[in-house]
Amino acid sequence: MTVKRLEEMVTTIQDFDYLGEKYFSHWVDKGREEGRAEGREEGRAEGEINSILTVLDARGLEISDEARERILRCEDLSQLSTWVRRAATVASADDLFT
Repeated sequence: MTVKRLEEMVTTIQDFDYLGEKYFSHWVDKGREEGRAEGREEGRAEGEINSILTVLDARGLEISDEARERILRCEDLSQLSTWVRRAATVASADDLFT
C-alpha cells in the first residue's frame, strides 16, 4: 500500500471501524492474546509468591524484610516453584535461597 493510497483512505473513508477491522484487526488480536498470556503468567507468579509466604507463615517461620522483598521481586516461575517446595522443609526463610 502506498503513502498516497493511505492518505486517500484517511481523508475519504468515513467508516474507521471498518478500516480498522479490515487492516489492523490481526495486530489488535495478536496484542490482545499477548496481553492475556502475560496476565496468566503474572497470575501464576503471584500465586506461587502467595504460596511461599503462606507456607512459611503457617510453619511459624520469621520472614526477614530482605527475604520477603526477594520473594516478591522474583518473576521466574521455575525459581518460585522451587521455593514453594523448599518452603515446606527449610529451617528458616533465608534457607530458601541456598
